[in-house]
Amino acid sequence: MTAERGSMTDPFVVLGVDVDAGDEEVKRRYLALVRAFPPDREPQRFQAYRAAYEALRDHRTRLEAKLLRTHNAALARLKLHVLAAGKPGASRALASTVSALLIEGVTRACSGALTSPEN
Repeated sequence: MTAERGSMTDPFVVLGVDVDAGDEEVKRRYLALVRAFPPDREPQRFQAYRAAYEALRDHRTRLEAKLLRTHNAALARLKLHVLAAGKPGASRALASTVSALLIEGVTRACSGALTSPEN
């Protein structure tokens, strides 16, 4: 499990916490993983856990991770739609489709932030 900052997998999955986890829960989980897989014995795992913790260490960074996660999901759906549209006989994705997919991602991220217990 290697993780570089730019290509890191979902930090919520790496640490095994819910997207609505609070600061203390994220910190407890990170420390438990570091105790189980210390850097001197498991350097690659430690680096992955450290990068995930850095991405989720406080409310603001967790919100950014949620936005990026939702944004990536919307972009993946857009990519699938565009690839399907690129087949012979199919039309290109409409600007309204692109806008709708991007707005969907932002709306999901914002609604999650508004319902977060930390707000």
